[in-house]
Amino acid sequence: MMMNKTKIYIADTKALSNSNIFELYYKNVSCERQKKIDSFIFKKDKMLSLGAELLLKKALSDFGVHKFDVSYKPYGKPYIKDSGLCFNLSHSEEKVMCVVSEKHVGCDVEKITDIELEIAKRFFYTTEYDEIAKLKNVSEQKNMFFRLWTLKESFMKATGLGMKLALDSFRIDLSNEITVIQNVSKHKYYFKEFDFNDGYKYAVCSLNKEFDAVKFVLF
Repeated sequence: MMMNKTKIYIADTKALSNSNIFELYYKNVSCERQKKIDSFIFKKDKMLSLGAELLLKKALSDFGVHKFDVSYKPYGKPYIKDSGLCFNLSHSEEKVMCVVSEKHVGCDVEKITDIELEIAKRFFYTTEYDEIAKLKNVSEQKNMFFRLWTLKESFMKATGLGMKLALDSFRIDLSNEITVIQNVSKHKYYFKEFDFNDGYKYAVCSLNKEFDAVKFVLF
């Protein structure tokens, strides 16, 4: 199986608010995922957890992988055992996102909400905070904050370090093509971001420079 591009999948979990649909899908996910779903108190979190595995199953089925075992590397980065495939999942509010690649990959989706600039000042790289603060319009500030946030988190996940990597230990450069200035790895990381005017920001980071078009999945 050869994959020339990083594959990107996005779905909305609204349909899972229907109890009958939720139960139908719940019965067909792994026992591990069922336990994780059951651990959540709120229905929204249960829907997101279920939606994440459904999206992963759909993504892997496109490559002929219908049975799979998820294993974990140090710091908790998941991968598909014995397949040569790397994947990453993200979810926020009603959206779930999945990326699959033969190389290390990370993704992040975030709902655009009100922000406190102090958070960016405290946790982001100085130039990233400056990029946000120089904008006079609050809406533009929010968009830039979540643009940087998703790009940064997608990189953190692609490295396998996740939140072990401090947010201010590297910086995202938006001057030309999106690049990351970092001392974590000698690899070159590539980015892709999406804005569908749906109130969310989406970003992908991969060692694979080619990205496929987004596939929208319905539950």
